[in-house]
Amino acid sequence: MGMGGTQRSAKFVKYLPAFNWEPIVVTVKDVKYYAHDLTLLDEVHNSKIIRTESLDPLRLLARLSVLKNKNKTPGSAKSNSRILNFLNKTIVNWLLIPDSKILWLPFALFASLKLIHKYKIKIIYTTSPPHSAHLGGLFLKWISRAKWVADFRDDWTGGESQPNPTIFHSFFNKLFEKFVLKFADRIIAMCDHLTNNLRRKGGSYFKSDRFITITNGYDAEDFSELLNLEPHSKFTITHSGSISKVSDPEAFLKAIHSLFEQNAHFQDQVQIQFFGTDIFNYFEGTVKKFGLEKNILPIRYLPHHEVLPEVMKSHLLLLTINKRTNEEIITGKVFEYLGSGKPILLISGEGEVARLIQTLNRGTVVNDKNIAGIKNAIFEYFNLYKQGKMKFFEPLSVKQFDRKILTGQLAKTFSELVKE
Repeated sequence: MGMGGTQRSAKFVKYLPAFNWEPIVVTVKDVKYYAHDLTLLDEVHNSKIIRTESLDPLRLLARLSVLKNKNKTPGSAKSNSRILNFLNKTIVNWLLIPDSKILWLPFALFASLKLIHKYKIKIIYTTSPPHSAHLGGLFLKWISRAKWVADFRDDWTGGESQPNPTIFHSFFNKLFEKFVLKFADRIIAMCDHLTNNLRRKGGSYFKSDRFITITNGYDAEDFSELLNLEPHSKFTITHSGSISKVSDPEAFLKAIHSLFEQNAHFQDQVQIQFFGTDIFNYFEGTVKKFGLEKNILPIRYLPHHEVLPEVMKSHLLLLTINKRTNEEIITGKVFEYLGSGKPILLISGEGEVARLIQTLNRGTVVNDKNIAGIKNAIFEYFNLYKQGKMKFFEPLSVKQFDRKILTGQLAKTFSELVKE
């Protein structure tokens, strides 16, 4: 039984039955969020999904929207984004520890306990963020005595993903994290850096084989009908994913602006695409500031199955990671980039993503302070394109990141726990 949900979890749910594990998902009913991709539900339509109510502000906002039954207006998206930012900065950061989903837990626990009793559940699986899901796993383990696996997609304390407005918040987040690390039967993290961080936080007590790395990955089935797509006629650079403080593309925009100033012909032969969500509503203004409206198509959110064809029709894939702390996050799009076979331009300093791309020889890594280096990298790829020498790797050749294989690792972990 699993609590929580993301694309990572959805893929686990999709493939676990192939390894003789039947998942039951407990999650929340619709919430007010800046992006929804309902097509991901198609992959888990055969699984049992229990949706519960919640007092989470984003859930209450969704219910309020339904009651008002208002049609969307051109400014509604920005208005909703402002409301969400306000809620996250006030309600979530200040009043609720560790996060707003703590108000979902009473409903989730009630539903989960009934399911554990009815189906004789052997494994409880929780995934975070939200980190409050792990507090639910802790409670369910104590009550039911079932085995519990806690999966961390982001760090809990010590990074940017969990704000701590006061010492009081920091104390309780560290305390809750310690309880989870102590009582979970297995702790899974999505990269080695995060695994080592979690192990180190507990000191020598936690240095054991309970800590496992299972990375994010790509789903080969998502690419099955896209392998023979022809690239766009223009040299195309694509960025997939939301724009945020961590993925701020300003260094890339500066480099492109400088290239266009130096070479007008280059400007006529390039198109740049951003697919995702502008979380802070500043991207459009930055594009205008650099005069790039002609070449950068307006940022827009597309469902996952519509973004992948654009990735496959591109010549160069853009990835930006602005690290402000020691926190390391390797998102699913990194592995989909690798799965596509297209070269990757990573604008970032040192880190696990940079090492991964360099080890696999899948692209170029340039520091975000090195604008000249970014310009040179883009122009080198463009010249290869003009000469017909662009090198694409065989799609899906990095088999170790196939979602089905990764799910097999999770299933093996479940089976070992049951035998214990």
